[in-house]
Amino acid sequence: MRFNTLYIGAAIVLGASSGTPASAASEAITTSATADPHATISIADLNLDTINGIERLKGRIASAASKMCLTGAVEPVGMHLARANCYRAVISSGQQQLDRLKLAQGNPA
Repeated sequence: MRFNTLYIGAAIVLGASSGTPASAASEAITTSATADPHATISIADLNLDTINGIERLKGRIASAASKMCLTGAVEPVGMHLARANCYRAVISSGQQQLDRLKLAQGNPA
């Protein structure tokens, strides 16, 4: 089965993130059980059997995480920490989904 989309999400609530694991056989993978901010990342044009394809996907995940979680504004320390935790949670979620996709495609490396 070829996956075409990766769904990532995270809560910005002072470091709390809500996630629900999905099986690798799911058509859509989502990490948010609520209406928390989320992003859809297309992988239809990527070859995840190559290092270049994997690196491009990691870049897309990092870009989406940055757009969803980070800001250049001066904020209270608590909000800054919450945004940093959100960013790390989204990156982690994306990496976990990438790992599941590679396993589903028979490429554990």
